[in-house]
Amino acid sequence: MKSARCDRPVYSRAATVLAFSCALASCAHYPTNAPLEGVDTASGYRIRAPIHDGTSHELLFVVTFSGGGTRSAAFAYGVLAALNDIEVEFDGGRRRLANEIDGISSVSAGSVTAAYFGLHGPSTFDTFPERFLYRNVQGALTRRFLAPWNWVRLMSPNFGRSDFMAEYFDKMLFDGKTYADLLDSPAVIINATDIDAGTQFAFDQDQFDLLCSDLASFPIARAVAASSAVPLALSPVTLLNYPNRQCHYELPAWAAADLPSGEVSSRRYQEGRRIRHYVQHEDMRFVHLVDGGLADNLGLRALYDKTTSAGGFVPALELTGFTSFRRILHIVVNAQKERSADGASDERVPGPIRTVVDATNMTLDRYGFETVEIVKRDLGIWMEELKRFRCMPDAVRAWTSSCDDSQSYFVELNFAQHPDPVEREYLENLPTSFRLDRPAVDRVIAAAKTLLEESATFRAFLRDLAALDHRCDEC
Repeated sequence: MKSARCDRPVYSRAATVLAFSCALASCAHYPTNAPLEGVDTASGYRIRAPIHDGTSHELLFVVTFSGGGTRSAAFAYGVLAALNDIEVEFDGGRRRLANEIDGISSVSAGSVTAAYFGLHGPSTFDTFPERFLYRNVQGALTRRFLAPWNWVRLMSPNFGRSDFMAEYFDKMLFDGKTYADLLDSPAVIINATDIDAGTQFAFDQDQFDLLCSDLASFPIARAVAASSAVPLALSPVTLLNYPNRQCHYELPAWAAADLPSGEVSSRRYQEGRRIRHYVQHEDMRFVHLVDGGLADNLGLRALYDKTTSAGGFVPALELTGFTSFRRILHIVVNAQKERSADGASDERVPGPIRTVVDATNMTLDRYGFETVEIVKRDLGIWMEELKRFRCMPDAVRAWTSSCDDSQSYFVELNFAQHPDPVEREYLENLPTSFRLDRPAVDRVIAAAKTLLEESATFRAFLRDLAALDHRCDEC
């Protein structure tokens, strides 16, 4: 009998622990995004030209960072560090190019570097390598996932592995900062993929207006986690889509059409369909986001889609306030991994995982290539459009002091361009995980500087920029 009485408390304690664990699991929930009281297109985190930040208004400078694990974060950092070392005399002063960046569009691990630079500016070059690049982030995340005390939260249907990653980023990198802390920085557009809408999802207030949600209070770490949430390895990040009537969002007239018309381009019609997905369906209360690389692994589409939404290049410039520049520099930092052809030497039928991974990578590589070619082509068209607009007799002179003195430079940097074949092979075959040893990180950073210096287009841009002050303002 004594033994039986001892068994009952043990059973009772086990039942209590089990009940407590189940209760805790049911309470585990992702942090929800805040509702928006009312849409105000003049406020919030949107792409807008700075008014009094000391940067030159003669140069519009945009950088895009690809995905690809720590190798892509290090590559992006290396380009920023190289730009920080370059000083050019133009627009009445000597300027570091890193300080002249107006906007960064990023996906996946490139978003880690972009967000950190947006928050910390020049001090990034003193702190970021030790805080992120040299760390075994993948190991730290794995330990969190496997820790028994975290299993209970993972039992919840409303909490996933990406929520753990967001917590890690918040603690180790972003210190609880939200988008309100980015308002005075260059525009940083972090991109994820909405797996329900089947489209790219850009973290800015324009997108959050569609959700009737306030981006200002949203944690930067959570946006970066969504951008980096590789399917299967990590869970989607969930957002709330509040009822449209809550913030009184008004659908633009061009986006309201259910059928394409001759007055709306097919590309703009598709953008309208994307917008309607969020605002016309009361039952679509949730948004599930995964790695931004699935929609665009270069970060190029977000800026391209902004132009589509605005109705063209000139309207987009008018909307954002970038109207006085004479030069555009766009640097695409592409950490794409070299495709392996090892499977071609194996007679065996490829397994399902390898088939899915290889097929996905092939699609993304081809899509990335075509996106670059389309943007380069259209950038030339846009510049001609801009020149025609500026040279019209009734053009608004506040746009610029010159008429046809506008030039664009498109620079793509990738490891395949490295002049040293041994180093090129090494870089192209680095893993895309969140772990690289210190020597590998340093070699990627050094490669970024080499590639920027070797770019003929970038060298031509520097010569042009240095000579800009000596040219006649009226053409």
